[in-house]
Amino acid sequence: MKTTPFWWDEAEPAHGERHFDTNTCSVLIVGSGYSGLSAAITLAEAGVKDVFVVDAHRIGEGASSRNGGQIGNNPKFSLAEATRRFGAQRAGEIMDDYDQSMYFLLKRAKTLKDPFDLSMCGSIVGAHSRKDLKNLIAYRNGVDEEKRKGLEILSEGEEHRALKTDIYRGVMINHHTGSIHPAKYVRALANRARELGVRIFTGFRYMGVSNNAGRHDVRLEAVANRKSITISSEKVLIGANGYAGSELPWLRKRTIPVQSYMIATEQLPLAQMEELIPGNRVVGDTKHILYYFRRSPDGTRILFGGRAKFRTSTAEESAVGLREFMLHTFPSLEKARITHSWFGNVCFAYDFCSHVGKMPDGTYYTSCCNGGGISMMTYLGHRSAEMLLGLPGHDRGVVNTHFPRLYFYNGHPWFLPMVGTYYRFLDKAARWRD
Repeated sequence: MKTTPFWWDEAEPAHGERHFDTNTCSVLIVGSGYSGLSAAITLAEAGVKDVFVVDAHRIGEGASSRNGGQIGNNPKFSLAEATRRFGAQRAGEIMDDYDQSMYFLLKRAKTLKDPFDLSMCGSIVGAHSRKDLKNLIAYRNGVDEEKRKGLEILSEGEEHRALKTDIYRGVMINHHTGSIHPAKYVRALANRARELGVRIFTGFRYMGVSNNAGRHDVRLEAVANRKSITISSEKVLIGANGYAGSELPWLRKRTIPVQSYMIATEQLPLAQMEELIPGNRVVGDTKHILYYFRRSPDGTRILFGGRAKFRTSTAEESAVGLREFMLHTFPSLEKARITHSWFGNVCFAYDFCSHVGKMPDGTYYTSCCNGGGISMMTYLGHRSAEMLLGLPGHDRGVVNTHFPRLYFYNGHPWFLPMVGTYYRFLDKAARWRD
């Protein structure tokens, strides 16, 4: 069993430039994932010269090349909840940001020359309880008529038409979402950025920033030899998400990194895969400790993810728990061999909302995809670029919303094991009430 992502078999992350030949740029972006690369593309398309992207690791080696590849996401709160937090106008704009993220990804995809297995196959949300199914029905009934046309509810007893498992009380199918190969998508974004003149540097860790006569002196450290480098930039954007370290204390106090785990099976008969997940749709569910799974782009493997552990765990240890989850869902996979097991950091905010804004030190940030990052982070990279450009109307939606922090928290989520225990209780209680 490999302990590297299944996606890397076809698109292993590559290094960018390893040496600087200048110490000045117009915009420096920290993080070469979806948000950083998307921001760089928007800036370059707007005519901004000398855009640099820097990363301590290879291009997109973090969550962007480790996730499940599901595209399309919904907020983890209702319009009513958003209205209570942000007011009616801002709440409507935030919900619109979530709606627009998928459309923007498809728009950006048309500008990319490299294939990344984009499939508008649709997605499935499994209802863990009958109450959850009622909530899915209420959600469908509450959206506008055009969006409602793409949502289909299969009640309890009908779900086998979309998914061959007995663990759900019904499902909702979204016909306007789908999947990609996440590592190929990173590669396609990076190549598009370079085509526009963006320079991507890897092997350089962000160490902090200081202001100097209206510019930012960004301190970097070469990972290979720990040599310090200073780059002077007009503006700085941080796109570290769940990989923000101690050098970003303001963000660390507001973000919760959570390890999410995945496994891949060996290649299995296509007929068996089509029986389990017809149409090669991607799947998630309504549990607090959720499962998310799909078939590989060629349709012959099951890729299964979830929160196998709420403590730091190895890929080998997490594979055991994920295999149990997979067999709970599909008992017929008992003899399927596991070929890959891996994990990456998902980033949550306390209000479960994505955030774009400006830190007290004058640098900008994009953070917190809350478990649905591909389309949202692609879109928010674009939105953060609009903010850097100072475009009229950029201050809307998730841009410049209040970013809450937890006092006495320094970025190490010591409370996650307790949260995991509580979530397990809630999931069991939901079925007891059924």
